[in-house]
Order: sequence, then structure tokens, then C-alpha cells
Amino acid sequence: MNAPRPDIFDPGNAAVLCAFSAAAYAPAAEGATIDDNATDTRVVLTRRDDNLIIAFRGTADLRNWLTDLDYELTRAGNFRVHRGFHEAVSAVQSDVSAKLGDARETRLWVTGHSLGGALAMLWALWAARRGHEIAGVYTFGQPRVGDAAFSHLYNSKLKTRTWRSVHADDIVPRVPWLLGRYRHAGHEVFLGSMKPSSRILDPSILARLPSDLLHAARELRRGKVALLADHRVHAYLALFPETIPSAARAAAFQQP
Repeated sequence: MNAPRPDIFDPGNAAVLCAFSAAAYAPAAEGATIDDNATDTRVVLTRRDDNLIIAFRGTADLRNWLTDLDYELTRAGNFRVHRGFHEAVSAVQSDVSAKLGDARETRLWVTGHSLGGALAMLWALWAARRGHEIAGVYTFGQPRVGDAAFSHLYNSKLKTRTWRSVHADDIVPRVPWLLGRYRHAGHEVFLGSMKPSSRILDPSILARLPSDLLHAARELRRGKVALLADHRVHAYLALFPETIPSAARAAAFQQP
């Protein structure tokens, strides 16, 4: 892992962390694994020299999760977040803390794909508010997590170290569809193709408009569930060709 630099997107680090997000789907993931069957939550903690990578797995049943997504916000202190995301993080929080220990001399990297990206963001904020230094948060295809108050608090703590990668044809970063109460947080990396020049950092509404209009037309024609191929983790791995281990690529295709 390269040393983190505030407000600087590192495609090499993104490639490595995307690979760990993919590997979290594997039945026998490398590292210390924490599972909570009640909330279908998995976290994999892997040490690499002075780095500790905390990868939250996405849902094991993407089709049902997307179809039945619960939009309800629940209060968590001074902000509100998606109820299901909050319950999932709460279910593993104590176990992750026990595995983490003090870890003050370790660079903490937090990552996840899809639902895992939302949980990664929630956990990173929780850790930062308790004095842990977060080296970076890299998420892939992550839905919105909470309301405007959550976004404001998160950005005050972690925006300079948070990068949300969004595939131009992926529908999940656009959900929940009740957008009035939900806000994204962190920096956005908008990815249109495998060309590095296509990566747009913190794109404007106008920059995303062609993709959004095309996506809306495709959704009306085919339905949102039919568009899941562009959301799967191997679609994100393909956008980060920088030195991804072949084993991680293989694990990506084990995603349900």
C-alpha cells in the first residue's frame, strides 16, 4: 500500500483494496473473518506489514437485496442512517474492535463493495470518532448511507481520505431511490471505462448527466434488476488494471 495523501486519489491503492473487497466474497477468505448470520454480514481483517485492511463483504444475495431494499432511516446520535446498514455494522462492531485491538501503530484501510462499501463507511466514521487514524476508505458501487447530517459529519472527519468509485453504468450508487433524505459522502471517482483519463474526480451534475439519462432509459426498458451485471465486483476490478493479484480476480467471480 502506498502512503496516503489527503485529497489525492491513488489508483494503485484502489486496485489493491478493490481486490480485497472482491476476496471477501470467497468462502475461505484470507485473514481473520467475522460473520454475523442474522444480518448476513462478513468482515475480513488482513495484515500486510504496517497496514491492516478491513474489508466488508457485499450482500450474498444481491438480487433479493436490491429488490427488497429497506429505505427507512434510523437515528444514530445526531444523524440518521439506513436502518439495515446500521444494524449490520452494530452486529459486528464489538468483534471487529476485539480483533483490531489498539492498532495505533497500524495504518487502517477500510474497503467494501456494494453493501460492503456502505458498511465500510459507517464503521470508518465510528472508528475515527474513537481516535483511530484511518489511512483511507475506498468503496466500490456503494449506495447512499445516511442523511445530510451524516454526510456533513462524515466529511468533517474523513472526506480527505474517502474515495467512492462509481461505475458509470452501475445502478446501485443511485439507490435508495428516495433521494430526498439521503446524501453521499466522501470524494467520488466516476469511472466510464478502463482508460485512466476517463476517471472524473467529484464530477458535476452535468458531467454525469449523459450516463444518468442513459441509465434511466435502460432501467425503464429492462428493469433495475436486469442491470446488475454492471454492479458486480468483477466489473469494478476491470476498471482498475493496476497490479491486481490473479487470486483476487478469481475470488471476484465467486460473488453470487
